[in-house]
Amino acid sequence: MAVALLVMVVILAIAIGIVAIVAMGMQGAGRDRVPELANVMAETARHLNGDAEPPQGLVEFFEELPDPRRSASSAKSAE
Repeated sequence: MAVALLVMVVILAIAIGIVAIVAMGMQGAGRDRVPELANVMAETARHLNGDAEPPQGLVEFFEELPDPRRSASSAKSAE
């Protein structure tokens, strides 16, 4: 029971962090003090909102994964 509570608290902390990043990135908060971090937060906000292109590394990762539909159809045809 204690482990489940700890996991829920960690998940909640991550969710609050993501919301803060998106809100700060969308509003441009802190751009004067830390412009590099503000740019990263703004780019993260665009990605999470679906407005930016996905990172190339992520695209390459999903291209390398086998297609489960092809695997299932080739397994059926082999029978």
